[in-house]
Amino acid sequence: MAQGHKLAVFDIDGTIAVKGEILPSVIEGIRHIQSKGYLTTVSTGRAYLRMRKALGKDFETVISPEALISLEHGTKMVHRDGRIVQADYFGKGEVEHIVDFIQANIAMVRYFWYALPDPEAPYEFWVSPDEDIEAVREKRGSYGNVFTCSYDELKERMLRHEISHVAAKLQDYIATENLKLRFTRSSIDVLFLDGLMQIVGNLSDKSKAIEYLEKFHEVKVEDMLIAGNAINDVDMLNLKAGKRILVGNDEFTPIVLGHLKDVDEVIRVDSPDKLGEYLQGM
Repeated sequence: MAQGHKLAVFDIDGTIAVKGEILPSVIEGIRHIQSKGYLTTVSTGRAYLRMRKALGKDFETVISPEALISLEHGTKMVHRDGRIVQADYFGKGEVEHIVDFIQANIAMVRYFWYALPDPEAPYEFWVSPDEDIEAVREKRGSYGNVFTCSYDELKERMLRHEISHVAAKLQDYIATENLKLRFTRSSIDVLFLDGLMQIVGNLSDKSKAIEYLEKFHEVKVEDMLIAGNAINDVDMLNLKAGKRILVGNDEFTPIVLGHLKDVDEVIRVDSPDKLGEYLQGM
């Protein structure tokens, strides 16, 4: 068990990164708070390989060596090398429900993917039979195994693995953002953000991941800094953290703000760059 005096947890996309790039001001801010005794890590909807790609050359700066990482909307906790510490996987009924839901709504889905437990394994990309599999393979094949098959075969294929998160690329005419739905037939939540439909178990979220970090690192929530920007960050931003930071100033920010408790205590910054400046001033 690693122990630190304080812990800072950041969402990635739209919080510390702009179009997949970590800003220099953010890196300087993170280095500054590390010098003040903070461990730093991320809580992201991305799976391990895509998280590593998003952080790129700054991975070892953003993630403190001893810090755990929260992946796939809080459903998976891993060490810096990707070794799984804790995960909440879909059961058979949930996998079948997910595939049935995709089939019933296939008109809005181009393809979807899921990560395997092995952090180095390529993602599995299932492509709708009506889509151009070669186009998807050309774009995603560098980090994924792209295939198509029947829905029954898809269920069998998914049930061979432990899966905690499914993300679907929606058709361009689907514009739903910052929406969270809860299924009643099984324990599943559906999140619409960043042009994707993301499916997770509703027993896990980013707030529960923070609680896991609290126990693992022996750091009270009151001694944490938590920063996010979207609807999937609401659960962790509603914890009684010492510093709760909402990043952004676009059309979706009021939606997120409307879900937050004690909004007068929330620190507002307009952009990842401004977050970096705030961190440097701590």
